[in-house]
Amino acid sequence: YRLGWRKYRMDDKKPLQALEEGDKAAEDVLWADSMIRYAPRRVSIPPGGSQQIRLLFRRPADLQEAEYRSHLWIVTETKPEKFNTVQNGEQKQAVRLAVQPAISLPIFVRNGNLTAETSITDTKLTKSGDLLNMSFTLHRKGNRSVYGDFDFICTDGGKETVIKQVRGISVYTEIEKRFLNFEIDLSKQETKSCNNVKVLYRADPDDPHYKGATLAEGAASL
Repeated sequence: YRLGWRKYRMDDKKPLQALEEGDKAAEDVLWADSMIRYAPRRVSIPPGGSQQIRLLFRRPADLQEAEYRSHLWIVTETKPEKFNTVQNGEQKQAVRLAVQPAISLPIFVRNGNLTAETSITDTKLTKSGDLLNMSFTLHRKGNRSVYGDFDFICTDGGKETVIKQVRGISVYTEIEKRFLNFEIDLSKQETKSCNNVKVLYRADPDDPHYKGATLAEGAASL
């Protein structure tokens, strides 16, 4: 695997967009990679194995109070097997699809007293057969990003039943809202019909400030 830094910017409708060097869209994001060193830069991991990556943060003396972010990009470097298109002495036409898995991990540096307020508005619930669709706008105000999980809860008949969970949804500092929608398959639930849904946005339990607290709540009905 090869490791490196990548710059991504969030959009209100699309999760992340890769940015090239010199892209003006990167000007409203404070990047963290100049303050962080990592090692090793290349690793070989056997099946079932693991590898520890060390990060070293060097704080500049004049670091302003803000949130900084860059994405550590990890991509495979495994060479594909040789592809022989000759059969019975004749050259054959063939197509080969080589997959190169990669993962991007956001790395944050937060300096100072950073806070954020979160709310959910414009909730709408629609139904088609056994599928519910819930759309809403997730808002963020403040000087830090928010990251958390969604619980969708059916509230019919005074009983609350969790009918869907979505993990790892964030709103970064370059935007103040995201337009989201999720499908809920009722055919796989104990609750076969649901006309009222509450959505809770909870902070990640490992967040040292919010510690899994509920950040925002919304509801919608058919």
